[in-house]
Amino acid sequence: MKLSLAALSLAAFALVSAAQAAESRLSDCTTMQKQVAAALEAAQPGDSTEQARVQASAARSFCGSGLYTKGVARYAQALHLLGHG
Repeated sequence: MKLSLAALSLAAFALVSAAQAAESRLSDCTTMQKQVAAALEAAQPGDSTEQARVQASAARSFCGSGLYTKGVARYAQALHLLGHG
């Protein structure tokens, strides 16, 4: 019985670890935020720059709420709008 519980615990741990590996982390948000900030600083004013600012703002909100994958996706969209992605 103990062996079965140990095997079940190990399998559950492996599934959780795999799911977390696919998810973005706070450090990913921080890295992307720095890249977007640098790209925005170098960008020329225009519609795409303003749209990138909106995406970056949404990204900050997602990352601040612990929704790192969504935040990283918004930062990636901001970089794409700025021609860096």
